[in-house]
Amino acid sequence: RPSNLQLDSLHLETAMDTDLGYADLNIPVNQGNVGSLKKIVVRALELGYRTVAINTIIDQENLASKKKLNQGKEGKLSVIPEPTTVKLTEDDYPLLHSKGLKPIILTRLTVIITDNEFLIHYNKSESVKNYDLVAIVPQTSQCLLSLLKSGFRFDILSFKPDLIYDGVKWQRKLYRECVDKFIHFELIYAHMVTDRDDRRKIISLAQNYQTVGKSKKIILSSGAKSPLELRAPNDVANLSFILGMNENQGKDAVKKNCLDVYRAALGRKMGVFRARVERVDMDVSRNGSSESESSDMEEDE
Repeated sequence: RPSNLQLDSLHLETAMDTDLGYADLNIPVNQGNVGSLKKIVVRALELGYRTVAINTIIDQENLASKKKLNQGKEGKLSVIPEPTTVKLTEDDYPLLHSKGLKPIILTRLTVIITDNEFLIHYNKSESVKNYDLVAIVPQTSQCLLSLLKSGFRFDILSFKPDLIYDGVKWQRKLYRECVDKFIHFELIYAHMVTDRDDRRKIISLAQNYQTVGKSKKIILSSGAKSPLELRAPNDVANLSFILGMNENQGKDAVKKNCLDVYRAALGRKMGVFRARVERVDMDVSRNGSSESESSDMEEDE
């Protein structure tokens, strides 16, 4: 019977081969209104997406303080909620069903942080293990630097519009460090649709990404709170022309890079693996095989 490690490896290999198609990795959860969330998901599938991520957002300020934590009971914490799920039938995705495909519904946890104190809650929570993706919204440059030095692994770096001007000050070194840690940068286009000031801030952030990192590892997500804020994948990709990206980068931002995020998240959840690689000397193997063949011929004679 295969071990749990072998089973996880098989699951990882299968998941790595999964084609997400076009993906929207940010459909925010509206607490207490699952019906509205389902309408947004169904609309996204109608527009041509195959993969959506249900995004649960929590703020560090709403978590219990360290003092309250010490006063409470030890063990599992319930401050981080379980992932929200959406049940769909074949009638909800006729376009995919006609192609013999099923939608891929992922779960995402986004944490708005001010410092590394949130790790106390995160590391003791069992519910975080049930999320497919983890995103962070840092409020300052120092907050992001401290998090990167802590060894904490996450998948997506995102920003609220009101934190763009006064938040992280981007430099090439910082951008490169995030890329080396397989972190992707999210640009949310719903803010551009609903508010003129937010649109300027998102464009400014995108241009900063182009200046310091040549727009590497960027994903475009909706952050839609209603079906009207959603746009088709090709329309979203065309936003690349005003966000400092070229045509191929725009297409990758709604497909390939989203797949890379998913694969990086799978690797993060599986943890560290060690493998031993040995180099085979072809000359030795050939000589060994030729010697064995000659000995066989002598025996036959």
